[in-house]
Amino acid sequence: MTPSVDHLWHWTAALPQRRPTLCDWLRDPGSLTERLRRHSRDFRVEVLASDVLLPLSPEQMALLDTELAYCREVLLYCDGRPWVYASSLYSPATRAAMPELTGLGRRALGELLFDAPDLQRSSFEFTELAPVDYERLVARAGATGTLWGRRSVLATGRARVLVTELFLPAVPAYQEPVT
Repeated sequence: MTPSVDHLWHWTAALPQRRPTLCDWLRDPGSLTERLRRHSRDFRVEVLASDVLLPLSPEQMALLDTELAYCREVLLYCDGRPWVYASSLYSPATRAAMPELTGLGRRALGELLFDAPDLQRSSFEFTELAPVDYERLVARAGATGTLWGRRSVLATGRARVLVTELFLPAVPAYQEPVT
């Protein structure tokens, strides 16, 4: 079994300097799905992988309190262009507590989790992908250039999901206003 594509990424609390638009996107605690829908006329989810049981890195194990997790990888499209690569990791116990995770299909995870009245989000961690890191994504997501991502744990009841979101070049987060 191969770990998730983001297991080697360097995660930190540091945000990009002098990039207020990007920082706004990275720090937004609300539903990314809803934000993407507001910025486009046509939003859709392409499932790259689903229900794949993977070994976790020590960091991921600490966040989810499990050694193995189910992984779902998707591309989030806005107006026909991929804006976000996202992965979600959740334990077999979370899958049992929230069986609807296995039947998401092309539905965005945010549509399920952000409907929960008791949803809590951990603090964000951020990453800036170096060329060696995003080369693994080029074939899947068409990623080029320096990219930024974030991850956090979303929890509701007994369910905990580690959500990683990598902002691809087409997302408006990278378009800083000219000053």
